[in-house]
Amino acid sequence: MKKLIHLLVIVMFMLIISCSSNDTQSQLKKIDELKNKGFPITSEQMENIDKYIAEGKSLIKEGKEKQASESLAEAIKILNIALDADIFNKAD
Repeated sequence: MKKLIHLLVIVMFMLIISCSSNDTQSQLKKIDELKNKGFPITSEQMENIDKYIAEGKSLIKEGKEKQASESLAEAIKILNIALDADIFNKAD
């Protein structure tokens, strides 16, 4: 019985990790999609984006998925702001 419980705990732990990993992977995919749209980004924005991506990837390697997700979310936020600004400027 203890072995079965132990096995179930391990399986649940692996499922949680795989779900978390998918979240950061989808965030990295979203970042790539936004970057490929080719809208203007200031050098300051690009530096911050690169910083958050590098930090996020480093945290992923350390197994800190939540912190990595938060860092990648900041990069997405900056990209979305730049995209919104581009759309707004084209509307004029």
